[in-house]
Formats: sequence, C-alpha cells, structure tokens
Amino acid sequence: MRKSALLLVGVLAIFIFIGVMMMQSLVIVQRIASVSEVAGQVYVKARGDADFKPLGDKQHVLAGYTVRTGPGSGVTLNWVNGSRVRLGPETSVRVRKCTLNTSTRATTSLFDLDVGRIWVRVLTILGGRSKFEIRTPTATAGVRGTVFFVEVDESGVTRVAVHEGEVAIVGQVGAASVGAGQEVTAIGGEPSVTDRPQEVLDWEEQTGIIGPRLDLDVGPEVAPPAGADVLTVTGVSEPGATVTINGSRVELDRSNHFTAEVPVDRGDQGIILVSASDNRGGTTVRAIAIVETQ
Repeated sequence: MRKSALLLVGVLAIFIFIGVMMMQSLVIVQRIASVSEVAGQVYVKARGDADFKPLGDKQHVLAGYTVRTGPGSGVTLNWVNGSRVRLGPETSVRVRKCTLNTSTRATTSLFDLDVGRIWVRVLTILGGRSKFEIRTPTATAGVRGTVFFVEVDESGVTRVAVHEGEVAIVGQVGAASVGAGQEVTAIGGEPSVTDRPQEVLDWEEQTGIIGPRLDLDVGPEVAPPAGADVLTVTGVSEPGATVTINGSRVELDRSNHFTAEVPVDRGDQGIILVSASDNRGGTTVRAIAIVETQ
C-alpha cells in the first residue's frame, strides 16, 4: 500500500513538472527579427552550424543566429515591437536571446558584438524585468529605451555614442552612464566619458534609426504601366507611427504594414513622398520618383 502511494505521488510529481514546463513554454515567446536594407555580402550562421552561409532568401533571424557583413556591406534586423539593429560593414553580431514573457510583458534582448559597428533603436521605454543589452569583449551596454551606436575595433576597444536617451556601460573595471551627445570608450580600465556634439552629424545619415522605421516594397524609382492612373504603394513602419503619403494619412494593420493607391503624376515633378513620424519627434521620409517606361 505504501509503495502504491509513493508511486502515485511520483507520477503526480512528473505530471506537475511536465505541466509547469508546458506553461513556461507558452508564457515565454521567442521573438524573430525580419531582415531589411540588405547590401553587399551578408552571411548568417545558425546555432549548431559549423560555417556561415549567404543570407540569400532568408527573411528572418532567430535567437542563436550570428550575422556577419563583408566590406562595404550592411543589413538591418527588425523586431515587431519596433526595435532595430543596423549592422555596418565588417561586423559580426550574435543574437544571444530575444524573448517576450506574455504573462509579465517583460522583454529580454541580448546581443554579442564581436567586432564592427551597429546602430540601435529601442522604441519602447524598458522597465521592470525587461532588458536590452549589447555585450562586447570589453564592456556591456544596457539601455532603457534609446537610440545609440556601438563600435568594437579589432583590438576589442569598445566605443558607445548616444543620440537619445541613456546607456549604462559596465566595463571590466568600473561603470559609467552615457547620455545624449556623449560617448564612452572602454578598453580594459574604467570607462571614459566625453562630450561629442559633432556625433549628431553622423546620426543624420541613419534614416530609420533616429526616426521611425519606414521600409517600402518599391525602389526610389518606379515606372508605372502605360496608361495607369494610380500606383500601389506598400511598406512597413513601426508600432504607433503616423504614416502619410503625399500628405494623406494611411493606416497601419496589426503587423504595421500599409498599402495605398496613389495617383500617378507623370510630369517633371512626379514624386511620391512617404513619411513616418513618431511621438518622440522623429521623422523618416522616403521619395519615389515616377519615371516613364523606355
């Protein structure tokens, strides 16, 4: 009788353990990044793979993936919550972890930057248990909602520059807090903070990072079919953004995509202006030139 009771308790414990694990898997959701602005040579290596492979037709990057760019190359990783990481040339980044706890709404985003440079836009203000960190060979940068830049040279020296918000840097010796218009360098000693107002000049080139995401499904020039009076413009922005086309607002769907029929102007000034703005004062503008088919 006692053995039967112990067996029953053991079976119940196993079922409880399985139930807890299943509930945990339902609560923790793995976030996937879509890929955009691919230029030049971009390679990916999944967890467990021995070699890098060309990005090719892959449209998403998962946790455990390492993304590497070649000379003169780049790519942007986009998450559905609006966070973006743009890789510059000769850069290697590993997506260590990217999850959402559906119970607490806490997000965890952890990246390893081995070498190269990245620009980061964290759309939401993080708090509580949420975490967004960039780890380098000599420092860790943690943010609470900001726009910033991280660079690691071949010797492992880390440089972090902040355009908006605040970044906490923890080096091998000591820590520092970096605000807008400042940068910090971490080599091996205590991080050194300096003011860099000229950094703003570099940021102006980072369309879609200092402003909201705005990716179009067409290029900068479009040749509509002969006789067409309208052009279908489609694209994607980010949560909460206001998107207009030639001054008229268009609505985003649940996945932040939009589509609109735009009248075609075949004159010399046949330009379609698509704009996205956010509540932080950022604006991103894309221009589409209407050209005649030769």
